[in-house]
Amino acid sequence: MKDLWVCSEKKKLIITFLISSIYCICEYGCSFALAHFAVAPLTNEKVIGLASTLAILYMIMLISNWISSFIDCTIYPKIEMNVQRNYFNKIQNMTEKNFMNVHTGFIYNLISDVAELWVDFLSNIQNTILPLIIGIISFLIMVCNQSVIIGIFAIIISIIAIFIKYKMMKDRQKYDKESRNKHSKYVAIFVDFVQNLATVKKLDLRKFCNDKIEEKVDDYNKTKKTNEVKRANQNIVFHFFMRTLYIALILSTIISINEGIDALPYLLFYVTLFETLYSKISSMARVLDSNVQLKTAKKQLEEYLQSSIELKKCKDWVNIKLQEVVFSYIENSTKIKIPEFTLNRNDKISIVGESGQGKTTMMNILAGIYPLQKGRLLIDGIEKTNTKLDLVYVSQEVEMFDLSIRDNLCLGKEIPNEKIFELLDEAGMTSWYKELPDGLDTMVGERGIKLSVGQKQRLNLIRGILIDKDLYFFDEPTSNLDAVSEEKITNMIEKYLKNKTYVIVTHRPRLKELCNKHYVFENHMIKELIVL
Repeated sequence: MKDLWVCSEKKKLIITFLISSIYCICEYGCSFALAHFAVAPLTNEKVIGLASTLAILYMIMLISNWISSFIDCTIYPKIEMNVQRNYFNKIQNMTEKNFMNVHTGFIYNLISDVAELWVDFLSNIQNTILPLIIGIISFLIMVCNQSVIIGIFAIIISIIAIFIKYKMMKDRQKYDKESRNKHSKYVAIFVDFVQNLATVKKLDLRKFCNDKIEEKVDDYNKTKKTNEVKRANQNIVFHFFMRTLYIALILSTIISINEGIDALPYLLFYVTLFETLYSKISSMARVLDSNVQLKTAKKQLEEYLQSSIELKKCKDWVNIKLQEVVFSYIENSTKIKIPEFTLNRNDKISIVGESGQGKTTMMNILAGIYPLQKGRLLIDGIEKTNTKLDLVYVSQEVEMFDLSIRDNLCLGKEIPNEKIFELLDEAGMTSWYKELPDGLDTMVGERGIKLSVGQKQRLNLIRGILIDKDLYFFDEPTSNLDAVSEEKITNMIEKYLKNKTYVIVTHRPRLKELCNKHYVFENHMIKELIVL
């Protein structure tokens, strides 16, 4: 849990825990006040003393509760977002194989579960464990003062009840994991249909989607039912044991009466304190349950992250080589072979070949997206592992964030409007951006749904130019453009990247003219074309 503690606002947590402790001390102090003042004979002075004490305690409780609530409403949402951001950084290091084998909706659901359960765990420490500790101490002080035997009996019953419930929760853990897994699969398919709503509408897939969703819901409900039956069983056992604590209350009262002791103060103390204490002990069992769920969800998530690799970024280089590389997506599938590929600083390289030959795969290997299964990556003659080239990858599949045009193009960099307008003009998008309702602050929608394919492709190139790095990879950068737009984009690459190094996967003659070296994929193997 160390990584989750790192995401927590520890100083603020300590403060809110201390304030909650003050509240709990005052809450249980009310029971002590009743026991202290409600002794026979009852007088006006005792009633006034009781009322004054309770008023002070309630005022302190009111103030501490307000302060604690104010801090909680700011600290816990921040902790939850910190945990989500922590895992967002981790999933970026997932290997492409693992990433392709799990739906993003599934991962998102697990991350959300871990973040929410961790916040729930911290909140339970504040609202359950601290009050429980203070309550037990208060209870034991009074019980042991009256009867040590009864106090020991109460402690033993409480420990047995919590232990049995925890043991039953551990036995239920596999069912909880299965239930969480089914729920995550439901979320994944639901998110997938929502994200592809345009396709659903175009193909009129409402019935198909609803049937698939219902299938996942039914699957989840069957597992959930088994899980909840076991949860109900453990609650029955727990409540049975805890209610036997009333035996201790009755026995202690009888003993006091038989010994000629005024039992009323003790009775008032127990009646006012015990229900609060009981609810905290019951909540303690839920804390243990929540902790089991947290560990289960966290373990599931880390199973997907266990192959994550933190790649070292390489910026300074003169020569890059791939040698004797063999890659396949699955075992016994077609192998993509790269006997040798050389990229020198300031090279402009084109790669051609039929679809499915391995052009994009090779780019992904060089970019560090796919792991090097077999072969060597040499940078300036030195073999490198777990290394990622510092580059701009302008992919054929353009994805935009649900942000403004400015945010999608600048990605946090401070770039003058004039520079952006200049690039839009050169890309042939002048009339388009002048008609935008909010100019550069116009939102593009999820995945850029408000943009055409050609607009996204041109914006993708502009974004790459604005990122401004020394190495660029282009994968069919003009595949969705007409001849006029393609010429404009080609001219922009020639103008702005003339002092850069780039590799272009393309079939367009005009783009190939920009290059000084040419490679071709045939029979899933790359070779250099010698141009005379």
